Amino acid sequence: MIEDILKKEKEEVKLQKLSPNFYSDLLGYIENLKSKIETKEGFEKKVLQRELRVIKTKFSELLALRVGKIVSLKDQNFMPEEEKVFKEISELIKKYKKTLFAETVPRTLKVRLKEDLPEIVGPDLKIYGPFKKGEDVELPTDVGILLIKNGLGIKGE
Repeated sequence: MIEDILKKEKEEVKLQKLSPNFYSDLLGYIENLKSKIETKEGFEKKVLQRELRVIKTKFSELLALRVGKIVSLKDQNFMPEEEKVFKEISELIKKYKKTLFAETVPRTLKVRLKEDLPEIVGPDLKIYGPFKKGEDVELPTDVGILLIKNGLGIKGE
């Protein structure tokens, strides 16, 4: 879908007509991919992460092309009302870019601890704990993964 649109946008000088729901549909698809990534593991997760990166790259390229075409109009002696519309479009594009490039990895991870743990210092230099065996805790993702890999906890729900 996006590959064809990107190709056509590259080939033509004018902005290409897109479906009215193009951005919202694409962002919905990206959000769906992000949700799937959170629930998958191993090879399947890596495939989905790669797909997400490819789509983000192509979307970013498409936005850059379209913004470039729009910006080339900037020197066209806009009327004040037209200038206002131009600025609103620019802000909307920034919003979509921000949504597109939001983190795909959750910032925290729920972990059920298998044993008592003393205070630990996270990579953010914050102190976490002490913790009791069986306790469910929400930790920065990298700390949670480290505890799970070292057999000190299991992924919580």
